[in-house]
Amino acid sequence: MKSIIQNTALIFFITIVSLLIVSCGDDKPESKSMDEIRKEEGVPVRVEEVKYQPFTKYLTFFSKLTGIKEATKGSIVGGKIERINASVGDYVREKQVIVEFDVYNPGVQYEQAKSAYENLKKNYERVKALLAAGETSQANYDAIETQYLVAKRNYESVRQMLFIEAPFDGILVDMKVNPGDNVKGDVPLFTVSQTNKMRSKIWVSEKEISQFKKGMKAITEYNGQQFVGKVVEISLAMDPAKQAFFVEVEFDNPKGIIKSGVTNEIRILTYEKPNAIIIQRNLVNHDENGAYVFVVQNDKAVKRYITNGNESGLFYEVSGGLQVGDMLVVKGASQLEDGSKVNVIQ
Repeated sequence: MKSIIQNTALIFFITIVSLLIVSCGDDKPESKSMDEIRKEEGVPVRVEEVKYQPFTKYLTFFSKLTGIKEATKGSIVGGKIERINASVGDYVREKQVIVEFDVYNPGVQYEQAKSAYENLKKNYERVKALLAAGETSQANYDAIETQYLVAKRNYESVRQMLFIEAPFDGILVDMKVNPGDNVKGDVPLFTVSQTNKMRSKIWVSEKEISQFKKGMKAITEYNGQQFVGKVVEISLAMDPAKQAFFVEVEFDNPKGIIKSGVTNEIRILTYEKPNAIIIQRNLVNHDENGAYVFVVQNDKAVKRYITNGNESGLFYEVSGGLQVGDMLVVKGASQLEDGSKVNVIQ
């Protein structure tokens, strides 16, 4: 009897527990999918108001800078270098003798030319005085003058071979030889440059050349200082060897800070607009109809097709499709479709 009562109690307990479990299960709310939640509450997005911003586009190149006027003088006949009269960095004057060769070069006959010139010069001056005094004929004077002028030109030509002069006023920026060197003819000796202004010739492609105009702003930096210059010349024909067009830029360098021959980064401002609509490149999506972004209107995503004006780095200039005041979706766009309900978060 006791066993029957215990079994009956156990069955009753199990039945009650089962009913409670079923009852609790019936009260539990059904779980919702992410899509259902988004339809009810909206896709969470972050937006930014479209505003006008300044837009600039630079093209960047690496190119060598040289003085606005630069020349390298070389030896004509070669020989032993006797003397060098200036050092790199010195300011030299036009026709100043920079490099002197041995005057006893047998192939030049400098001493003979000098002696002939000096003798004929004395004779010429003597005959000139006689002619003024009426003590010689005009024909005799003309003959002596011709001989003198020939000897003078010959001497000057020989001297230019042995005494190498600066071609113009400027800075001696390079010296390739030393006293005592024996050099061959046509060997470069030194370079003189006018460095108050610096120039650089940049080579650009056929696609790029149409973007350049004279007067465009150019920027370079050297030793921590920024130098602002401009485009001064643009080629009209492609160089057949380089298969490119050149664009020449010029920078003021009054203190000579930029050194001739350095290769530097040069940026040229090819486009600027003070009031432009700009968006980041990663916000732009594409489909078969073109480029588009999403904006928010009345808590819904609206698909806007845009047209691109210019681009620079990570940014697009939008020339059509967006207006100032539009609320552009900047985060969450990947989950959107045209007409999606959105939940704007801060």
